[in-house]
Amino acid sequence: MVRVTGDVSNGPKDSKEFIICGLCVFQIRSYSIISSWFTNSSRKCLFLIKFSAQQIGDFNLKLSSNVLGIENKCLLSQDGTWQLIGQIAEKNICEVEIDVTVTVDIVAHAGSFAVLYNDNDLTDFMLKGEDGSVQMHRAVLAATSPVLRRMLRGTWKETSEGHVDVSGTSKETLQHLKNYLYLHTVPEVGLEQLLLLAAYYMVSDLERKCVDKLMIKLKAENTVDLLQFAVKHNITSLVLSILDCVGCGAVSAREIRDCVMKTEEMPTLKGFTEPA
Repeated sequence: MVRVTGDVSNGPKDSKEFIICGLCVFQIRSYSIISSWFTNSSRKCLFLIKFSAQQIGDFNLKLSSNVLGIENKCLLSQDGTWQLIGQIAEKNICEVEIDVTVTVDIVAHAGSFAVLYNDNDLTDFMLKGEDGSVQMHRAVLAATSPVLRRMLRGTWKETSEGHVDVSGTSKETLQHLKNYLYLHTVPEVGLEQLLLLAAYYMVSDLERKCVDKLMIKLKAENTVDLLQFAVKHNITSLVLSILDCVGCGAVSAREIRDCVMKTEEMPTLKGFTEPA
């Protein structure tokens, strides 16, 4: 339970810092604003949270609060950036009490395949892209993807030929997939195509990591394009994450609208010819 008290005119109020399992530190901030309309005035109390990772590790942070109506909200940023998590609107706010529960899920990997990453002697399968192929181990593919596991267990054509053609995918994206399956690393670029592979082959932890990284990079300028991409390829997790970011104010709906209007005006401007 985090309790924040004080007069709204005194500016933001910060809770003490809480350390979770020695992995990260989180802190709550309340910030009250007053808006007036003629003789009526209303007050809103905004709540923000920030996390700072204390150790390098693979873990997920989830936030719940009955007062704010939040349940298992994934927190994307762990770099000490303040994130808006909710607000309470009342006419007279001078004392606020909210409940906050933070859950840390440590991702446990069944085993590391890093020792096999550079091995060429035992590779027995290939993923073929449009411009090249990547050597893999059947055992690694079967252990990390339920889709590939079913295929490798059956009498599929790809199983007997020792390769699968991944249409519309570059060798670079396939290499990114291998890097994650063997080394648990996620690139900074090419995330959309890697997300498609993760969703198709049901590598759920990679799908989540790609979505998280895309949300960190989300801006008003790319929100519409990314949402269209998510809807086109039926990636529900990405759609919901984008809507969540817009809903909580992490990305301004007004700025998104302005970007869309500018984009719609561009063809008219390009086609405009000044009279002689």
